[in-house]
Amino acid sequence: MQREITTILYIDDDQDDLLIFEESVNALYPDVKLYKAQSSEAGINILNQLESEKKPFPSLIMIDLNMPKMNGRETLQHIRSNEKWHDIPVAIFTTSANYEDIEFCKNFGSACVIKPMSYTDFSGTLKKLFNTPCPPKGGILSPR
Repeated sequence: MQREITTILYIDDDQDDLLIFEESVNALYPDVKLYKAQSSEAGINILNQLESEKKPFPSLIMIDLNMPKMNGRETLQHIRSNEKWHDIPVAIFTTSANYEDIEFCKNFGSACVIKPMSYTDFSGTLKKLFNTPCPPKGGILSPR
């Protein structure tokens, strides 16, 4: 299935982070459509719904690493195990530059993004993401 260039799926259990991300995207890129999910299960449901409605998949999936129930690692593995979603660029958000997390992301063809701690940093990170053709596979992107 095709991917829509201007669509992001953001999965994060923290309501404040979802709101800051949404505000940053809307301020910087008002034409970008944002799907938000407060759990991995809800994010996977959005992907399933897009598929069943024959709508384009997002051009980028951002996933918080530390979530209850199904964490970011498990979510990334689930997405990569589904052939239809395998090629969607994924970036994992994490609050630290832990070597194991970076290597895990690299092994699953995902970028590891240091989670911004402020609205300004979110905006800077978004600018870097949008100015990079695709999140660096296995790379790390920090808000600075």
